[in-house]
Amino acid sequence: MTGSAGTYRGAGFGAETQVSKASYLQRETTARSSQRQPICSHRARLALLFAALLGAAGACLAQDARKAKLQEVVIQAERQAVDEQVTRQVEKILTGDPWIYAEHVTVTTKNGVVRVEGIVADTGEMFRIVHLCRKIPGARRVVNALEMIHNDPDGG
Repeated sequence: MTGSAGTYRGAGFGAETQVSKASYLQRETTARSSQRQPICSHRARLALLFAALLGAAGACLAQDARKAKLQEVVIQAERQAVDEQVTRQVEKILTGDPWIYAEHVTVTTKNGVVRVEGIVADTGEMFRIVHLCRKIPGARRVVNALEMIHNDPDGG
């Protein structure tokens, strides 16, 4: 800038040109923006490359898995002896408990699932039966099919 009159020295062939301050600033910002680093940093480029390689590797593995035929494995096991043992343990615990009247309770076990059926007097007895059944080793699940009979001493 040569003076306050607004003359600027241009970059064209050594000639002095008269330009407005706004166009000079516009050219300067354009020149600076062309010298800036790209928005994507080196780490972002590496992350993008890594993600693309992982995707390609996953696609190759999926194609190989479709080509290979796996043999079907069927496991059949008899749990009848184990189920009978679990049933006996539950019945033994229920009859030995002084807070449970086990004469009205039937226990069956199939594939580790203990089913408790029968009649109980109150919710405390029902929850105690279910709790004791869940503590038995070999009982994978307990199905509560107990019915409650309310014996109100007042008859109501």
